[in-house]
Amino acid sequence: MSNRKIAIRRRPEECGQTIVLVAIALVSLLGMAALAIDVTTLYVARGEMQRAADAAALAGAKAFVDSGITTDTANATRQAMAQTMATSVINSILAQNKISGAPPVLAAAPAFDFTRPGNPQISVTLQRTNLPTFFARIWGTKLVTVTASAIAEAYNPSNAPAGYPPIRPQCVKPLLVANQDPKSAGPSQFVNPTTGAPVAANVIGEAVQLTPCTGACPPVAGALQFRPAQVVASATNLCPGTCSPPASAYESGIECCDSANTYTCGTVNPLPPNPVVDPGLANPQLSTQTNQGLQCLTNHPAVDTLDPTDLSAGTGPARITAGSGPQSGNLVTTSRSIATFPIIEDLSATPLHVIGFLQLFVDPVSPTVPTNTPAHILNVVGCGNNPGAPPAVLGGGFSPIPVRLIH
Repeated sequence: MSNRKIAIRRRPEECGQTIVLVAIALVSLLGMAALAIDVTTLYVARGEMQRAADAAALAGAKAFVDSGITTDTANATRQAMAQTMATSVINSILAQNKISGAPPVLAAAPAFDFTRPGNPQISVTLQRTNLPTFFARIWGTKLVTVTASAIAEAYNPSNAPAGYPPIRPQCVKPLLVANQDPKSAGPSQFVNPTTGAPVAANVIGEAVQLTPCTGACPPVAGALQFRPAQVVASATNLCPGTCSPPASAYESGIECCDSANTYTCGTVNPLPPNPVVDPGLANPQLSTQTNQGLQCLTNHPAVDTLDPTDLSAGTGPARITAGSGPQSGNLVTTSRSIATFPIIEDLSATPLHVIGFLQLFVDPVSPTVPTNTPAHILNVVGCGNNPGAPPAVLGGGFSPIPVRLIH
């Protein structure tokens, strides 16, 4: 039996068709690879762009807080300053949020909305127009544009309607300040107890003296009167490594935060029983503890300093100069000396009623004068009209005016 070999011969046109089919498959595969790689690149770039837009909008909203516009809402000069500050800070951070290795740019000037009293909004749109593609350039597409937008606001609840969630700053000092603007000896309030809205005019940048008082605490020109709160010892009140061991829970509450008490808008008597400690003869060492706590708070003697001239006039931000750290000697936008204090409707009443919060810059404290402490007003936060029950809106960090993304 013989072996026979069968040879299969293809016609030339069949070979050509096979090659064409293989070529088409390879081109299709290459196209799919190009699509996958470039789509992934654009997807990642889009996420980076959105995060950059979110950061820019939040930075602009933080500039609203620093400008005082959430307190002095109808001041046209301060509105212009707030816009300048917000635009400046946005431009300064663009290089820190790169998109595929290059910084984005503003697609248009930021848009501002001051029609909501106390809650201004800023809209930011960023883009990168020269994002390179890889395989898509086979079809002539070399560069693409990626765009993202974000809207943020600064939230001051002073003009909020009835039933809104109450504000609860996360870091409050246990110095209960009177609802008395100390600009003059006459009666003048920070917050209207009925409407919860700020009523004191032109208080941003105002110089005051934190002064302990007893009894009814009648108005005294220049004196921002306070009574110390009774503070329960808590590990969350301590700031490890900042100062020598405090003499009391009250002193540690000043140095860091009075986290043991809940200072919430709309809450009557939120403090422990016997919430006010008499700073007079009944407890003579209390003035010393207040002074020592404020010294630690302001990082004495390497203190930050404040020039409120431009802030008071509404023409520029507060000029805060760092007294220590890597930015020592330079202008900064935040400081340990910025603190939040609860505003009490009537310091002589029982129970106590928190009707707002005062944000102050505590000036350098003299170790030899333990009674009065100079400070400057940065913001007034009222509780609004009949705030609802918790859960509360938490004021971020050291500010009673949180900023938030709304789009």
